[in-house]
Amino acid sequence: MAKAINELLKNWLTVFIFVAGLVLIGIGVFTYNTTLGYVVSGAELCLAAYILDREGGE
Repeated sequence: MAKAINELLKNWLTVFIFVAGLVLIGIGVFTYNTTLGYVVSGAELCLAAYILDREGGE
């Protein structure tokens, strides 16, 4: 059981940290300004899509 949890964390921990960072940045910008929050959130989604495409593509 511990080995399965270790493998899960090894494979997905960076993804969880990346998504959590994007969420916190988005929340911070929305707190500052709503319009700017939408722009930054859109840029974050484009960045995430680009990174996922580069990782998944061969």
